[in-house]
Amino acid sequence: MKRRHTFWLILVFAIITTLVGCSNNPDAPRLLTEEGIAPYELSESEKYILESFGMRDNSQIISFHAPRDGITLNVNVYRLEGDTNWSNIGGGAVSIGTDREPIEQLIGTFTMQLRENYAIDFIVNAGGIGSYKTGEILLDTEPMASFKGFLEEFQKIEINKEIPIALMVYDSGTSMKAYALEDYFTPSKFEGMDLVQVVTLTFSDREL
Repeated sequence: MKRRHTFWLILVFAIITTLVGCSNNPDAPRLLTEEGIAPYELSESEKYILESFGMRDNSQIISFHAPRDGITLNVNVYRLEGDTNWSNIGGGAVSIGTDREPIEQLIGTFTMQLRENYAIDFIVNAGGIGSYKTGEILLDTEPMASFKGFLEEFQKIEINKEIPIALMVYDSGTSMKAYALEDYFTPSKFEGMDLVQVVTLTFSDREL
């Protein structure tokens, strides 16, 4: 079943990529031409595809255009342990290396889907497709409240600096306050929450 989930995510992404590449519609979204990252602007047909697969509310697509010296993209998924320590629970990386193969510059898209049991599937497409996933998480109590925050606007890229692009907070209580992605850098703000997950992207000038 886990493999099937990843397969469907790759299939949906491939359909969307094909639509963007082949569309003659001048309003069709394009990859970033400015160095930075930003939410991927979906066309109506692409939104329809995500809704048809039941992925609209639990998925995110980001366009990225790395600076010239950024040759590696590292994806890290963290879980908060205690109230102050982030534990890496998964991730992956893609690199064009110093030879800059198969593309001259690190430009592409990052796709993420939240699964049941708090697993996360994600795909990086930059001169090829790499797919990764995290394992399921079992909690002692069922969360009654949750918060999900995603990157919402264009952001510049600083080489070798983490950029939080998704934040998920779950708790068994009956209330939940709003958080910001930048709260990742102050983990004590999540004190008392049952489960906190963060996804970050880091563009590096080093090879894998």
